[in-house]
Amino acid sequence: MTDSTRRALFASALIATSLSTPITGHTELWDNEALPMVLTPARLKQSRSEVPASVSVIDREMIIASGLRRIPELFRLIPGTSVGARDGWNHVVSYHGTNYRDSRRMQVLIDGRSIYQAGLATVNWNDIPLAIEDIERIEVVRGPSTASYGANAFLGVINIISRHPEDSERLIVKARRGSNRTEDYLFSHAGSAEGGDYRVSLQTRRDDGFDEDRDGKDRRDSDNSEMINLRYEKPIASANLSVNLGYKQGWTTDDFGDFDVSSPDTQHKNHFVSVKLGWDLHKNHSQHLRYDYSGQKQIKQWTAMLPPAFLGQPNHPSPLVTATANENIRQTRQDVEFQDTKIWNAKVKTVSGVHFKHSQVSSETYYNGNRRSDSVQLFGNIEYAASKHISTNFGASWERDDNEKHSHFSPRLAMHYHINNNHSFRAVFSEAVRTPDLLETSADWSYRVRDIQPHQDGMSEGQFIITASGNPELKSERILSREIGYYGHYKSIGLQWDVKIFRDKLKQLVSDSTALDKFSPENNNHVEQQGVETELDYRPNQAWLLHASYSYINSDSSSQNEQSFTPSNAASAMVSYKWRPHTQLSLSRYYSQNTRTGNKKNHFSRSDLRISHRPTALHNRLELAYVLQYRHDNNSELLSDNFYKDSTRHLLSISMRY
Repeated sequence: MTDSTRRALFASALIATSLSTPITGHTELWDNEALPMVLTPARLKQSRSEVPASVSVIDREMIIASGLRRIPELFRLIPGTSVGARDGWNHVVSYHGTNYRDSRRMQVLIDGRSIYQAGLATVNWNDIPLAIEDIERIEVVRGPSTASYGANAFLGVINIISRHPEDSERLIVKARRGSNRTEDYLFSHAGSAEGGDYRVSLQTRRDDGFDEDRDGKDRRDSDNSEMINLRYEKPIASANLSVNLGYKQGWTTDDFGDFDVSSPDTQHKNHFVSVKLGWDLHKNHSQHLRYDYSGQKQIKQWTAMLPPAFLGQPNHPSPLVTATANENIRQTRQDVEFQDTKIWNAKVKTVSGVHFKHSQVSSETYYNGNRRSDSVQLFGNIEYAASKHISTNFGASWERDDNEKHSHFSPRLAMHYHINNNHSFRAVFSEAVRTPDLLETSADWSYRVRDIQPHQDGMSEGQFIITASGNPELKSERILSREIGYYGHYKSIGLQWDVKIFRDKLKQLVSDSTALDKFSPENNNHVEQQGVETELDYRPNQAWLLHASYSYINSDSSSQNEQSFTPSNAASAMVSYKWRPHTQLSLSRYYSQNTRTGNKKNHFSRSDLRISHRPTALHNRLELAYVLQYRHDNNSELLSDNFYKDSTRHLLSISMRY
């Protein structure tokens, strides 16, 4: 542990002890709704002073104050979380960075449903059929969570919780326009039907992405999409039925490659169904059963011009030929989960359950046919309050996946020292895995081309000479994580403060690119990270909101890829003030340092200003809002071809609420 780390820990302990109030019984925390509560870390409803991990919350007030229109950008507010755009529509989000190429190490949930896509080994943030306006809160578990959520919770968990229909306005109509031909429209309606409550939202979204590449040429990375989302909640005797449906379609454009003749644009269609039935056996014992289904369809076809020898026709008389190729893919995923939650007494809480997952993918290009995988996970967590000062959390999961021959046991142990109800120190030890996905183990990657022109002797089909295969012998990635931290809730002044000091060891990492000419997955890399991160949330009254975060990460890796997305220093700040109920002014600042673009270190620095007003003449139903984003640097974003011509971007929105 470095001297600076020791000083940070000592200062945290000194300040926490000096500001805390007299000790009261720890058992009073169980059902005290006045305390900040979270649901995600251990699958238990807990106060933030009890959770067995570092956790951050982005609530609805922060979402509105940010003025952001893309969900991934919200995570710039979370300490230690890296966010970048590979192009205008394809974002990458990762806790503690590591490899920027794909979001393979984070579990992302929407109302408890995982959106990880095994077929392409990624979380596609652009395929989420949920408007940012329909989000109630986001809980981010900052640390390995395989013990609760399975293998893809390797670095952490993002749990997006949508608004309950009862909490939604009856009618919302919103239009937003701005720079880069940004144009969004939203219609949302909430009401009652068949003894339950529903909310249905329709949205269209468009923007042109980045302006130019490193050579000043125009970029083709626009997004055009439409979506519909439905949430329905109905009480049934002592149970509750929750149904979520969603559908999204549209297309994205892509830059021309070296051989492309026609544009390699992508049409996509995505849909999901989620059904959850929860019931109470008595007031301290509940269970739920849920079923999730999702499907994605990507159609990407284009024409290329290249030498016929590249297509397996070395004797073709023409120096160049044209041919059509594709990257079409269809994916489906089904999940079934049963969970049991029980408060045994004032000292003991438990949660346990079983989760089944079935994934299937079909692609001529990536798999030369169909692939499937099945997994089963058993999970459990026990919280035990040994005294009014000491509590422990022990959680673990056992998981077996078809993609690997071995099963895995992933434990997590946390101990808390409670100064009082609102202040605690924690120590957390966890081990986690990320099992290889279908693309890494089972790919049979080859471009088959058709309609070769001019064709010779009836030979109109061929195959690109470069191919790649998955590695069925891959082992799971592993992480050993240790942290000590402090959480304090200073109720009298409306302040929450969290500090974390960590040391993580990641090994057996699969770090190679997923590009065809570089695809050769091996467990040959490792990373060691240590550092400190802190987060403040200050709300002295209903008018003010102040949020700030900072992280320092010292990363040592055997692969440059595994350091490309890890900033050595990153910070964010948000200040918002409301002249109730008419006007709100918000200012946000984002900064990250020493991420890599190619072989060059880079940094990201931006300020966002939002001002909104609701005229009293219309009973505050109409809202006008303006957002200004100002980039303080001239760097590209994440990749070397991502530039805006202007340092400022503008958004103007108008909405009506009833």
